[in-house]
Amino acid sequence: MSDVLSMRREQLALLAKREFDLLVIGGGITGCGIARDAALRGLSVALVEKNDFASGTSSRSSRLVHGGVRYLEHGHLRLVFESSAERHRLLALARHLVRPLAFTWPVYTGARVPRWKLGAGLLLYDALALFRNVSRHRRLSRVDVLRREPNLQPDGLLGGALYYDAATDDARLALANALGAAEAGALVLNHAAVTALIADNDRIAGASIRDALDGVEVEVRARVVVNATGPWSDELRRLDEQASPTIRG
Repeated sequence: MSDVLSMRREQLALLAKREFDLLVIGGGITGCGIARDAALRGLSVALVEKNDFASGTSSRSSRLVHGGVRYLEHGHLRLVFESSAERHRLLALARHLVRPLAFTWPVYTGARVPRWKLGAGLLLYDALALFRNVSRHRRLSRVDVLRREPNLQPDGLLGGALYYDAATDDARLALANALGAAEAGALVLNHAAVTALIADNDRIAGASIRDALDGVEVEVRARVVVNATGPWSDELRRLDEQASPTIRG
């Protein structure tokens, strides 16, 4: 335990020693991903998390890395394009953590989405992925659907379609990004809570960080501070007296 505390004190001393280009608060997948990307671009980065990495939302997700097929109906084409591109990158960069996942979509008599509309939507889905999905969607007959999913109710079943997304171990993916950030030169520390934000000329210029293990507190200065705390964003924003108590996604 003494070795751990000694190492953490060294890290805390390094946090307080310099001004970083970027201070990322929040060690979920968003914060870890930002820290890794920024460090790989040559920026000096500090990443702090008040609990353990991926201990919040990033270990309680659906575990889907999806292209957002449901957004098509609402015309959110740009969102589908961006999600599909990110899925393609993750399948290429993290094959050990992200795997293809096939979905069977059955269509019954009177369904809100008829077969022709489903086919057209999935064709657009493939196109927005630049046809780089795991595989293109495939139209399924009634027999094909029941062969794939024999426990489905056969009465009224017209057919369906097969399409692909991806699944991941969300916590491990977040941790892999945190480790990648550290390997790229970022100073990464968990169990380090932000207790106050440092204001300088009407901007946030850093934060006070308290080590949860022994209570040591230091000030970390940064040119840019990123609030990547997800559902806890407003809690952090309240530390800035000038910030409005709203959260924007």
